[in-house]
Amino acid sequence: MRKFITAAAASLIIASAAPAMARDTAPSASAQPDDAAAVQADTKRYCVVTKTTGSRLAKKTCKTRADWIAQENFDPLAPER
Repeated sequence: MRKFITAAAASLIIASAAPAMARDTAPSASAQPDDAAAVQADTKRYCVVTKTTGSRLAKKTCKTRADWIAQENFDPLAPER
């Protein structure tokens, strides 16, 4: 059991360090931060947890903001009433 925990911890450390080592330190001329923010906003998912009466298990549903508005007429960023 101890070997498993040690191996799991080592793999997490290596996995978290790999993206940092793979990054290019020189800024790219073609990369524009506004485009990246727009793409991230389009693909960011919002999750809602619903509880069903008669069940102990909660159901988690994740969709983009546009999908929530289009399908459920629900804005996940709107303040709760």
